[in-house]
Amino acid sequence: MNNSALLELSRKLSFDVEGIVIDDVGLALEKPLAYFEKYKDRLDERCINETIEELAWISLVDVLLEHQLAFEIDWKETGPYVCDVVDELMDRKKLASIDWKEFESDHYSEMPTDEFLNHVAKKLGEAGVSLAYMDIDSDSYVLITVSTADLDEIKRLSEEAEVVISDSF
Repeated sequence: MNNSALLELSRKLSFDVEGIVIDDVGLALEKPLAYFEKYKDRLDERCINETIEELAWISLVDVLLEHQLAFEIDWKETGPYVCDVVDELMDRKKLASIDWKEFESDHYSEMPTDEFLNHVAKKLGEAGVSLAYMDIDSDSYVLITVSTADLDEIKRLSEEAEVVISDSF
């Protein structure tokens, strides 16, 4: 893992809590045992019971989740719930709300989550926002919203840090 790339990625995703995010990720990078002890309960929920190579990546995911800058959904969530989650992510960053009326039909509510997420991403793209997910090798999606203008840089940094952020569901 490229520590400097992960820290820069952390800065890019931290919105208005940069200090908190950098502190958590830095602790996981520099003192993984101390991070593990501090967040043992949180890590236990992920069935992580010892320090792991991906600890700093998980620390970034968890601190973004804690500050509502990311939202973890199950791989089989329904359309209306996904729209509510995206609304919360947009609201947290004070971005304009989206009109989801076109997604209220049965056609969308019965659609597989990954396919539905692609439709949501397309709709967000019209507003200059990209929907992406942070891959934690799980049966869930850790969703984030980022400016479309920043997406390529975020994906480049994630690749350099040897983690995955993707906008392809």
